[in-house]
Formats: sequence, structure tokens, C-alpha cells
Amino acid sequence: MRTFSTIEAYYRYIGFDCAVKDGFSIGRLEDAARNLPAVMKPYRKRFYKVMLILDGSLEVRNDLQRDRLERNQLFFSGQGHVQSWRRSTPLRGYVVYFTPAFYAHPPGGDPVADFPFFQRESAMSISVAPRELGALRTTCEQLVDTLAVHGPHRPGLLRSYLDILLRQALHLYEDDRESRQVIRQSSTRILESFRALIRKQYGDEDQGPRLKTVSEFADAVAVHPDHLNYVVREATGSTALQMIHEHKLLEALTLLRQTDQTVSEIAFRLHFDNPTHFTRFVKRKTGRTPTQHRKAGFAGAPRQ
Repeated sequence: MRTFSTIEAYYRYIGFDCAVKDGFSIGRLEDAARNLPAVMKPYRKRFYKVMLILDGSLEVRNDLQRDRLERNQLFFSGQGHVQSWRRSTPLRGYVVYFTPAFYAHPPGGDPVADFPFFQRESAMSISVAPRELGALRTTCEQLVDTLAVHGPHRPGLLRSYLDILLRQALHLYEDDRESRQVIRQSSTRILESFRALIRKQYGDEDQGPRLKTVSEFADAVAVHPDHLNYVVREATGSTALQMIHEHKLLEALTLLRQTDQTVSEIAFRLHFDNPTHFTRFVKRKTGRTPTQHRKAGFAGAPRQ
């Protein structure tokens, strides 16, 4: 696997036509990326990267993370990360590279400590709302213009504008993280409410209204069925219907093994329209009929 210690070496390898000054570089993707390879094999780099994609798409792997970058997204990558990518469509936007020495001059700054999005365990991209794009684009254009100007003040100006860009990104990153936390909290509430309803339907004697379909459960927790399925799948890997069936089957096998209720009584208890439907359900899930389970006891794992 290749390791690029300098931005210049990386540019030469990928055919990126952009100036590098004092360990810093910024380019417009539509201007400088015409000769980029379609696929970049895994590599490491000893510098930092920030990319603002305004249009186009790029499939990226950064360490263990995998993402599809599309329009209005910010992407971050720290030094030492193992990265690979595949272009899907032509890109438009900006890409910034800078070395640790450039950012920490004078010594003291640490991009990883100051900006958590460069940490390996952090999310590597965030979506940017259209209202936020203007400020980011302005800062990027200021960096582009400053890089082209010669003079003793250029390094200091570049660091100042880079710091502005990173702090703008940090503001958006923290807002995004808070939003994700709210979404996670909401998803947790939905999942726990759904589980409580299932337990009540197929466990407690006080069952409340009879719920059978995913739509009926979704209505009871005040969400759309598609959103309920999304929440359940994200948390468990199963669909909402699969979770309902798992609880229903567990209750069915428990009642068959530990009670003297008839098959018909259990079928009604679990909201089946008739005993025949109940028998088909148990046979499809386990390979045995309810009567066979009752005679043999609970043996073997249910079929997946």
C-alpha cells in the first residue's frame, strides 16, 4: 500500500493539477480533477483533507467507514487514515490539503484535538444545508485567491482563512451531531414503544386493542410504517414484521409447552383468524405443527 508523505507526491501520482505552497493546497475540483483516475486503490497520507462537494458523486472508504459523497456534502480525512475511492460522476467543489506543520505554525495547534471530525472514529462526512453553502464557498474562494498571491503575508492569511473554514465546518459538524443525537433518541423511543406494544399483545393478559399488522402497530406509536421498519432494521437488522413474528412464535411455543390451553385457544390468544392459520404459521417457522410441539416439548431452534 502506498504512503504519501507530501501533498506534491500525492498530486503527481493522481494527476491533480494544483499549486502547493508551504504545506497547503486548495483546488476547484472541476478545474483540477480532470485527470483523476476513476479508481484509487488504498493508500495512506501524512496530511489532512477537507472536501466540499457541490455536485457529482464519489464512493469513498476511510479506514472502516464507507460512504457515497454527493452534492452539498463536507468530507474530512485525517493523516494516517487508509483511504480509497471510486469516482461515479464528475465532481464540482473544492478540496483542501494541509500538513500538520502548516496548521501548527507557530507550534501549538493540533487538528485532531481541535477538530474532532479528523479523528478516526468520527463520522467522515456531513450534509450541508443550502443556506450554509454560501459562507463555505466564500471562504474557499478566499483561500483560492490567497494561494495565487505572492508575498510575505500569504502563509499567515492562508492559515487564518483555513482556521475560519475549519471552524465553520466544526459548527456544522456539531449541529449535525446534535441532530443525529435527537434522531437516535427519537428512534430509541419508537423502538421501545414498539417492543412494549408487542409484549402487551403477546404476553400480558391485559392486551388492549388487538394489533396484527405493521401498519396497526405503527399507528399505535404514531409513526409511518416505513419509518417504523427503518428504525427497527437499523437497531436490530430485522423488519418490524419479523420482530412481531418472533415474539408471537415465542409466546406460541411457550403456551404450547407450559399450558393446557387448546390449539384453538392459543390461536385466538395470538390474534389468528382461525386455528388453521396458526398451524400454518408455526409449521412454516419451525417445521413442526402445534400438536407436534405439544407432544415433543420445545426442541430445536425455530427456522429463520
